[in-house]
Amino acid sequence: MQYNVVLSDAQLTTVSFESSDKEIVYDPFPISQSGQPLDLTQTKVHLLPERLSLNFELVDPHLREHVKALVSFACKKRANTSIYNQFNIIKTLRLSGSHGDEESIQELIERQVRDVMENDQSATIKSVLRSLYGWFVEEEFPFFDEDFFDLYLDVLKFGTDDGKGKDVIMELPNRGPLTLREQHLFREAMASIDTSNLSLTELQGMVALKLGQVLGARDTQVIKLNFENIGTSDNGSFFINVPRAKQRGHKRNNQHKKRPITNSLFELIMTLKQRYESSLGKKTEDKWPLLCTLTPRTGKPTKLSVTTDIFLTRRLAFENKLSLGFKVTNRRLRKTFCTQLIAKGTPLKVVAELMDHTDLQQLEVYYRHTHHVAKKLDDVLKTEAKDVIDAFKGKVISPGQSSRSGQQIFAPTKNQKLHLIGSCASKTPCSLNPPLSCYGCASLEAFDDVDHKSVVEHFVSEAKETFGEGHAVEILKHKDYLAASKFVQQLEDGEL
Repeated sequence: MQYNVVLSDAQLTTVSFESSDKEIVYDPFPISQSGQPLDLTQTKVHLLPERLSLNFELVDPHLREHVKALVSFACKKRANTSIYNQFNIIKTLRLSGSHGDEESIQELIERQVRDVMENDQSATIKSVLRSLYGWFVEEEFPFFDEDFFDLYLDVLKFGTDDGKGKDVIMELPNRGPLTLREQHLFREAMASIDTSNLSLTELQGMVALKLGQVLGARDTQVIKLNFENIGTSDNGSFFINVPRAKQRGHKRNNQHKKRPITNSLFELIMTLKQRYESSLGKKTEDKWPLLCTLTPRTGKPTKLSVTTDIFLTRRLAFENKLSLGFKVTNRRLRKTFCTQLIAKGTPLKVVAELMDHTDLQQLEVYYRHTHHVAKKLDDVLKTEAKDVIDAFKGKVISPGQSSRSGQQIFAPTKNQKLHLIGSCASKTPCSLNPPLSCYGCASLEAFDDVDHKSVVEHFVSEAKETFGEGHAVEILKHKDYLAASKFVQQLEDGEL
């Protein structure tokens, strides 16, 4: 198969195919979202400021112009890291076994795409490959079949591993929002960290995760932050001018959104700046990146911001320091941040503003997830309680075995105003909020002939009615509900 490449007066490259009536037309000199002029007539392109290299010689010759057209289109709308990831996926397609005609090339592409979709590859890779194939179909590029996409790829369900694509909603370990147990452990671990004992790379990782926790910021947003983005309002509160993540066109590439931050985050950022200055022996400039690279030999800070790969090493270094036993990434913290906003009844437009979403439909996945949690409140209570509450600390007795007379505990149910559920063995005045809080207390002597499940269900039902389904996730955070549900589950399982 031969290709005829023509550069017109309007500087558009037109690629014709001898055995096809389809053409590829694209701009070989686009300007990227970051404002960088690109020359796609060269064999290599370096995307700045991330310093990512695209070597078109690594792409199969049959698809080389396809990829250049994709880069020309995508560089104006997408981040360089996204283009780099797409390039690395599409370059894996090898067509050397074809006969050179359009039909055999198409069959080879479809076979390799099927292999990816049906093996144990990352769901993200599958999702990106599907999107790329769909774009080539939409642009009517040769070798990419509309029926293959519509009847196979577009309806394929393969789950998610980091929330991308049109896949089914699945809760997978270390990928979705932090569970209640994980949130609790993460907050405790962060609060216990002594920053003076952290290396510079570990401290950078801590700052990155703290930004994700407080702002729901993406990796790319964190990487772009400079110290000049940090400020103090007239009332003494602190803020960060967060760079927009999804900016359309290089002319709007410097847009920022002013976001308030906590005192602890501000102090952590200032600690990082002081560590830089201590290492350098001089003041740092305002334009210095929050997360900068370090010189290989001396470990001193440089004026270069980290790449996405280096960003990952910083996060992993601090993650190892936390020793949590589960992953905490900025993506997971972002999902947690959004889910909590929705659970609190935050208006959709406000959530979109805080999450830097231009399309409200992109938030549907979070709403569906939160609604699912609210509807399955009882099941979630039981599941989460098993993790949060180690064990029931009281004991189960018959009504005649109570250790102290006159210490009876009553609780309401749906059918009765008050129901005797047990006795309190404590000798001191109660400072809790009985009767719900009694299930988490070591002094409880629960009677074995009581329908404790009905009691707990009544408390849950009342909470739903009082606060509404939209706030159901907040109910889950209360240790009294978790302890009560844990007790009921253990009782039903015969563990008590």
